[in-house]
Amino acid sequence: MSVVYEPQSDAQKLTFLEDLAERRTLCPGPWLVIRDFNLILHAADKSNNRIDRRMMGKFKRFIDDNALKEFFLHGRRFTWSSEREEPTLTKIDRAFVSMDWEMDHPDCLLQAMSTSARFRFELFWVKLEGFLEAVKEAWVCDEGITDPFHRLDVLLRNTAKFLTAWGQHRVGNIKLQITCANLVILRFDVAQESRQLTEGERWLRASLKHLVLGLASLERTIARQRSRIRWLQEGDANTALFHLIANGRKAKNFIPALSVEGQVITDQQGKEEAFFEAYQELLGKDRAREHSLDLEFLNIPRLDLSEQDLVFEEEEIWAVIKEMPS
Repeated sequence: MSVVYEPQSDAQKLTFLEDLAERRTLCPGPWLVIRDFNLILHAADKSNNRIDRRMMGKFKRFIDDNALKEFFLHGRRFTWSSEREEPTLTKIDRAFVSMDWEMDHPDCLLQAMSTSARFRFELFWVKLEGFLEAVKEAWVCDEGITDPFHRLDVLLRNTAKFLTAWGQHRVGNIKLQITCANLVILRFDVAQESRQLTEGERWLRASLKHLVLGLASLERTIARQRSRIRWLQEGDANTALFHLIANGRKAKNFIPALSVEGQVITDQQGKEEAFFEAYQELLGKDRAREHSLDLEFLNIPRLDLSEQDLVFEEEEIWAVIKEMPS
């Protein structure tokens, strides 16, 4: 098994693919190669049309030359984001296996280990009283840590952990608070039908109504932030359209049940086995070819395409740019 992390520049990527192919030559047999290739294999692996098709072709040639097969990625279309307001999304994390590896492990499923919940910064925190004081209190680090990168990592981790606990303490469970407040208000409304509320009851009822309005507004703000739907106005966050779109990504990729030969399957393991058996029967198994083509007998002339593997020089790029019409 090889775990890779490919470099950034094109020249280093080409060197990396050559080194990986050489390692494969030195180590034949079943092979699994996974992790961050920093290259896309298809145009659909990137969310925009700014695609380096030359490097994409190099990657495809590497896969074909080494007879590798890609594992299907369940539940994700992209694996990396530029984390901008309008992010660029790409699929650069992949898993490839050789044919003999797949024959040795036909029923193997690669699954990532579960990780702790990631930190989510809530935008409304900055509007809460005591936010700056909380950040100052959390922004501490052991003086014994002198490496600047390690120190920054510790500071950010401490602040994220502290803010998560601070936000939960300051706000709590919003839905539960709204439910409890509405229940008390309902009791006051019922009592008001048979008697006059006292001054203290009237004050508490009015305070709870203001609290419910504030919590409902806060709940809509959080839902809008987490939905990543930027084209909705602030006031539209409580509409049925918003909730349909916000929940649509999860619902459209979920298969609640399968019907196989009259039997309804609803459990996850049963559905996985049903899909596997269906496609195994449809696609069959790999086997050796009985016939092959002799290209030399056909006298097809070979083309020298080595120039297409050369890296563009800066002077060549500038020359093309200067020749373009203004």
